[in-house]
Amino acid sequence: MDVESKAVRRTNTVRRDQAASYDDKHRKLNERLTRELQARLDFIGVDWASDDEDSDEEDGEKNDKKPRREIRLLDYACGTGMMSRALAPYTTQCVGMDISEQMVAAYNTRAENQGLSSDEMHAVLGDLASETIDNALSSPELFNFDIAVVGGGFHHFGDPELAAKRLVERLKPGGVLLIWDFLPHGARHGHNHKHDGHSHAEKDVYHSVMHHGFSEPRMRDIFTAAGAGTDFRLEHIGGGFVLSGHGHHTEPDQSTTAPSGEWEGDDTTGKRDKGDEKDKEAFRRQVFFARGSKRGVEV
Repeated sequence: MDVESKAVRRTNTVRRDQAASYDDKHRKLNERLTRELQARLDFIGVDWASDDEDSDEEDGEKNDKKPRREIRLLDYACGTGMMSRALAPYTTQCVGMDISEQMVAAYNTRAENQGLSSDEMHAVLGDLASETIDNALSSPELFNFDIAVVGGGFHHFGDPELAAKRLVERLKPGGVLLIWDFLPHGARHGHNHKHDGHSHAEKDVYHSVMHHGFSEPRMRDIFTAAGAGTDFRLEHIGGGFVLSGHGHHTEPDQSTTAPSGEWEGDDTTGKRDKGDEKDKEAFRRQVFFARGSKRGVEV
């Protein structure tokens, strides 16, 4: 078994152990991000599918209903599917993709438990960030998406420019690339981010942070080079996440009691972050949403 295969196996073993508890561990984070995503549907800029026609049935107009608009979403580095579940009410199909068999299985199990068919939501095994792409990912069903998303995984990619380019290739003209990730932070970190000579698969993706974060100019350049620079926008969520230990346990700060509706640990309240007193390794990360449209159709 070569180094790459051993690394993938090691990564998958870690993910198998963590997949079952992942959603519970990050419940508050996922709930907050879901609310933030759903509050930014206009910002994202997709002509979302609508269930408005469903109400026609009670008015006796069922036979006159127009077909629901088809909106397809690609969730890359999908994990258990938080991004898909957040945006599923506004789409007709969500397709997840991950390098981990265990995360793909967890994604599909979550979809089944929600009563969704595989046509509505399913995940496949795949790596779009590698130099060569498996032929299994050449199926027409894995192209012409209305939106491609990456939720919190972009800083794990050794070559984010390549990853963005590959995702844009999967979009239809005018389709949207959406990424949430972290803004850059200072040197107080706890990770060695050097990645010379390391492939994406050689490191445990839970603990290998390949980039310190992304500035707005960097993200604009990435989107533009990938072909999704049209109507590029980046928006800070506000507040922040407190990371502790080795820096990739991402949760809203639970040590500060925030007013109702605020992010736990939101430093806009002026309160001192008690988490830093408890854990000197803890530090706050700022989160952004970035979006841009593929060239071909103006938004």
